[in-house]
Amino acid sequence: MNTPSRRDLFRAGGLAAAALTLSACGWGRTEPGGTGTGTGAARPGLKVWDQFTTSPQNEAVKKIYDRFPGATIARSAQTGDQLTTVGKTALASGTGPDVIYYQVGAGNAGVLADAGLLRPLDDVAAKYGWLDRLTPFAIREASLGGKLYGLPNESENTVLFYNKTLIEKAGLTVPETFDELLTFVAAASKKGYTPIAYGQSDVYPSWWAFSMMAGNLAGAQPMGDLIFDNKGSWNTPQLVEAIQLFFVDLVKAGGFIKDLNSLGGPDAQSLFLAGKALMNLNGTWAVGTIEKDMPGQEIGIMAMPSVNGGPRVYPGGIGSAYYISAKSANADLAAGFLDSLYQPEAVKLWVQEGKIFPPVPFESGGFTLTPLQELAMGVAQNGGGDATANIGYAVNHGLASPGFLKAMTSGFQAVVARDKTPAKQAEELQKAWEAGLTS
Repeated sequence: MNTPSRRDLFRAGGLAAAALTLSACGWGRTEPGGTGTGTGAARPGLKVWDQFTTSPQNEAVKKIYDRFPGATIARSAQTGDQLTTVGKTALASGTGPDVIYYQVGAGNAGVLADAGLLRPLDDVAAKYGWLDRLTPFAIREASLGGKLYGLPNESENTVLFYNKTLIEKAGLTVPETFDELLTFVAAASKKGYTPIAYGQSDVYPSWWAFSMMAGNLAGAQPMGDLIFDNKGSWNTPQLVEAIQLFFVDLVKAGGFIKDLNSLGGPDAQSLFLAGKALMNLNGTWAVGTIEKDMPGQEIGIMAMPSVNGGPRVYPGGIGSAYYISAKSANADLAAGFLDSLYQPEAVKLWVQEGKIFPPVPFESGGFTLTPLQELAMGVAQNGGGDATANIGYAVNHGLASPGFLKAMTSGFQAVVARDKTPAKQAEELQKAWEAGLTS
């Protein structure tokens, strides 16, 4: 059974209507069997399978592909589950696409790479200068075993949305440090607000919360080293403190509803949309829904407040990446096609029409974006500062074993219920991580 992505989980919770959904997977197949989107029948053909099945991504992608002058693109748009079902068999048989858009991570694209079905792209990256253009965290997520295999796309970040209008009305100020956050939530609770809309009855929100605190306490790059290279440990004083601060101290201070183990992510967001909560722990994929449902409210985006003057890290994730089939007879042409996807005019189409932020720096001059979209774009590009220091890693499926993910979900619920200490949770996370490496 396929593990649903965070995008799919939120859609299942009713967020599919987001005008700025930084996601590609949809529920229907818009071009069954593949259709040519390019022009010029004399040009060579290039088969591309992707996941952009819903509006506005589908229409934007057609325009982006049509811009490539080197080939006629025979495109097939499918859902992520469909690609998972047919992708490996089609690539192995040689009847599959030249280029496939597939979810990143060892448990996803890694399965294809291990079977020898994907072409490593280090030489392509050097030829086109990708390493100088792509965001560092995105390169890491599209790499497997120290080699770059994919051209990553869809920058998504875990953030704290805050309702500046309501905060000012309540006579409060936006906290910058964690100590200020503890004071803020206590005051907000007394004024009748839910300080932070967050719930962890679902399998995934606590992963994001932990990723935010872990990035702040341990640092973005050390967390990347741990997740991707197994350098370090989950059982460190920094990560124990991260668990303590969010799942114990913030709970005691009144940061959330009383029984947050019973509240799901979509329901938590509904509290924020209804003006009952001052903040919402969510992701940039929710920008469109927030803009649609909260007209007239000034909404901001921030990272988890810093601890003792430390960094403020936005956990980042990549929806999927473009991979070239190892059996493609058009590998050089496919490489040129991938490079064309992030040329300036293509980037403008991704952002303005597709509502997707590719993981490359770009100027938004001439783009038509809302203020909240501009904020989300800044987070996606550099985390509001230095991308290396301020964009971290979201610990989720594809990057961790099922056992580790289960240990996070059930363990953080137990910590909140005071059935487990932060130190014990960190110890069990390390054991689950080690077990996942040998499974």
